[in-house]
Amino acid sequence: MSTGLTFGSISALFGLTHGIINQGQYTILVTVVIGSAVVPTFIAQTWFLPRQTSIVSPELAAEVKAGVEEDIVGAVRGESE
Repeated sequence: MSTGLTFGSISALFGLTHGIINQGQYTILVTVVIGSAVVPTFIAQTWFLPRQTSIVSPELAAEVKAGVEEDIVGAVRGESE
């Protein structure tokens, strides 16, 4: 993405400074270059997020959950470690 932004903006600036394109064309080109980076990023962030997976085994998750529940019950009863 950054390569496309860099090349597109430098190419448009080169064309503007050498009289190949005018200010209006430059504005449109830079807008399209930026849009071509922002729109796909927005689409990817909206519809193609990775799924959340657990990296903890079910046994360890159950053990941690039991320990947390035990700590909560102890705190409610006023027990301390």
